[in-house]
Amino acid sequence: MRTIRRDGWTAADYESEQILHQLGHRDAAARVTRARRRRPLRRAWRTLRAQLHRPAVTATPTAPAGIDWVAARAAADAVNRGDTATADRIVQATADPRTTAFAAFRFIDVH
Repeated sequence: MRTIRRDGWTAADYESEQILHQLGHRDAAARVTRARRRRPLRRAWRTLRAQLHRPAVTATPTAPAGIDWVAARAAADAVNRGDTATADRIVQATADPRTTAFAAFRFIDVH
């Protein structure tokens, strides 16, 4: 059995809490919980970055078609909601997915 608490903590989390408690941190459980918190923006950034740096499908380079600002804004809104799959579909449907995806980063909330 991997988890030892109902909230999904693993044995490593429990050990981290015990070590922090032994070191004198009064908020050891809060620190471990904060470290386990999901980070949707970081995940979205990694996903989009990995998708942008894929090798090109075509062997011959094509001229950039330009930025689709409406699609860039829509993709950024999807990323802000944590829906990277929708953002990828929106960007891939444009004439120049790479340029539009980079333009979308202007609209992504960092807070």
